Amino acid sequence: MIERPLYLDKIMPFVDTPFVKILTGVRRCGKSTILKMIIKKLREEKHVDDEQILNYRFDSMEYEDMTTKELYLEIKSKILQSKKAI
Repeated sequence: MIERPLYLDKIMPFVDTPFVKILTGVRRCGKSTILKMIIKKLREEKHVDDEQILNYRFDSMEYEDMTTKELYLEIKSKILQSKKAI
């Protein structure tokens, strides 16, 4: 994995803010890789527990037949009441 400190330095100040963060780009340009780098940084530098990180890949067939309500209930069940989800 090629480190992208420029991207991370621009994104990380907004991680703990109420703003929605959107990474866009053409296919296979590294959006998922940048998200993995952000997760790694959260674990190592901010000491965020794995249980606080919710990561879903919607290109997976796993969610193909899931309704919006089912997805909502799935995510809600994974959120720890005692800790903030990221």
